[in-house]
Amino acid sequence: MDLANIDVFLAVARTRSVSKAAKVLFVSQSTVSYRLKLLEEELSCTLVERGRGQNQSMLTKEGEAFFPIAERMKKIRYDIESFKETSRHPAITIGCVESMGLYLLDELYNRSVKRGSTIKMHLMFKSNERLYELVEGGQVDLAYVVDNQRQKNIRAVPMFTEQMVLAASADMRFAGPIVRPDELDIRDACQFDWKEQSMNLWYSHWFDPKELPFLKTNSPPLAFSFMKNHSCWAVVPYSMGLRLEREAGMKIYTMREGPSERVCYRIESRNLRHLYPEAVRSWDREMEQFIRSKPWLGTAVEDK
Repeated sequence: MDLANIDVFLAVARTRSVSKAAKVLFVSQSTVSYRLKLLEEELSCTLVERGRGQNQSMLTKEGEAFFPIAERMKKIRYDIESFKETSRHPAITIGCVESMGLYLLDELYNRSVKRGSTIKMHLMFKSNERLYELVEGGQVDLAYVVDNQRQKNIRAVPMFTEQMVLAASADMRFAGPIVRPDELDIRDACQFDWKEQSMNLWYSHWFDPKELPFLKTNSPPLAFSFMKNHSCWAVVPYSMGLRLEREAGMKIYTMREGPSERVCYRIESRNLRHLYPEAVRSWDREMEQFIRSKPWLGTAVEDK
């Protein structure tokens, strides 16, 4: 069965019009009519009623019954084409929390592409909780999170630690390179909602909960954009601080009695096998080399 004829039938079924289907498919109306006729002859039935209204083409009961079959056939064709592509270029799906993916691991992704790696990477930025669900369901091969939830079906391996630092606008003045929390005004803060880092506990310990920050958000890109355009401070991972220093002219300070280090964990399913294990191993080797190339990333210790 010619799948081009299936595409024509689906277009007519969805638009209820031969002329509109022709526009969708970028072909002539005569081509649509011809291919539809070929399909009907092959199936020995009429799928579309013509002539009910000048521009309307309705499905017959046979057409309605064939419609879900045609959709499945099209999906199978897509799956086959995807399989052909991944068989030539193994693909892995990697999940990551947004702040780490955008301001640290993006360098690794770009480096892999520039080297001409044959591994195709599909990247997902999700919350910690969602990444655990995706790994357990087999929707991602592996993920990088900053919270070890100790689930029995998930293997979590600590990869590295990263210091949390203070990033502040250049016009803010502090006594020295090390800043204490009591030197900060929460009303000047761009506060990240770092749930996985117990940051809310740190903020509530040092600042009056009745005083609101300049901005509070769980979106790193929004916070990054905000800090580039406003005089403020934020407690961020060192990798993000470096970006803010380079791209927004902010200064980085070490914190006394600041939040604990961020720990990155690599998680994968204990029960599901990788479709392309060698591709995963190749990625892991690149990740290990990348971590070693960043002297400010610390060594993570296995949780007890």
